[in-house]
Order: sequence, then C-alpha cells, then structure tokens
Amino acid sequence: MQKDRETARRYREAAVNGDVMAMNNLGVCYHTGKGVVEDHATAFFWYMKAAELGDTYGCFNVAECYYKGDGVEQSDEKACEWYLKAANKGDMQAQVNLANAYYLGKGVEEDHVKANKWWMEAAWQGHVQSMKNLGADYWNGDGLPHDESESAFWYGLAAESGDPLSQFCIGWFYLNGRGVGQDKQLGLKWIHKATVQGYEPAKNFCKENGYSLY
Repeated sequence: MQKDRETARRYREAAVNGDVMAMNNLGVCYHTGKGVVEDHATAFFWYMKAAELGDTYGCFNVAECYYKGDGVEQSDEKACEWYLKAANKGDMQAQVNLANAYYLGKGVEEDHVKANKWWMEAAWQGHVQSMKNLGADYWNGDGLPHDESESAFWYGLAAESGDPLSQFCIGWFYLNGRGVGQDKQLGLKWIHKATVQGYEPAKNFCKENGYSLY
C-alpha cells in the first residue's frame, strides 16, 4: 500500500539521520514486509543499529532474532546478552525470557536464584506467570527460601488477575491456614472461582472433600 511505503520511507530518512526509534521501526517494516520487501537480515541490521544506541525495543528485537535464528545465525548465548540489556532497561518480556533462560540453563549457566530475581522484576510489572513461578518456588524452596507466606502472597496476586490455578492454590492456603490466617469461607470462595472456570484439579478437590462445586 502507498501509505505503508510512505511510512517506511519516512522511517528510513529519519533512521539515516540518527533517529533511534525510527531505526527500530524500520527494522519492524523489513521484518513484516510492511512498505518494503520483507527481508529479515535487513530487519536485524536496523534492530542492531537501534540496540547499539541503547533503544530498549531494539535490544529486545535483537535478542529475539538471535533466539529464533531469524535474520542472523541462532545463538542462545547472544540472545541472553541482549535480553539482559533490555531487561535492565525494564522490558518485562525480556525479564521473563531471561528468567526462563536462567531456570533452564539455556544460553547462560543454570541459576535458579537469578531466575527468580528476574521473575520478580516481571511480576511487579504484572506478569501473571512470573507471579505463579514465585509462588511455586517460595513453596518448594527452589532458588528462594521456603516461605509459605511469600508463596501465598504471590499466588494471591496471580489469583486476583483471574488465574484459576492460583485461585485454587490461594483457596487451599486459606482452607488450611498455610501462609495466611485460616479462613475456610474465604478459601472456598477462591476455590469456587477456579471451579467456575472449569479448573479440573479444583473440581476434583471439591468432590473428594465433600464441598459443593460452585
């Protein structure tokens, strides 16, 4: 479309004149074929130009390219280097991806303490899966000290976001007084929020323990 070609032309003009945001945006144009002929190697070139000048999105996009081998030779190690740069600039998804890499030992040495550090950064930005990971790791003492109250705190936050597993977990905590003051009524309220969503472990728990499903 003419409009897309004009947008890409303006991005190119600005990028050549040193506009960092335009560099990244031009990379997106080449990556998606919007206004230009799709070319992932050229997309990577412009992402890297932006990243080298400190652009957060550029850093993340370079990391994604290395991770996927998209427009550049695949490298988990280089992906993590650039995820780290983006994570340090506050990019939530980069923090999550870096945490996952540390947990699995993919591209970096396995380190569950560092994994939880980055999940916590992402969790404070509202990333629900990171909240759940913290809940599990505080419960299991995996990269974090075993702490039932912290586990309950993070599952509770995730539950407030509507996650059924977390609703079941925080409900169980309240039913049994683990990490929180015992409150069976509140516990069942949370468990029923999970059953309403069709969460089978919560439904099975209710059946096995003589509680109503809803």
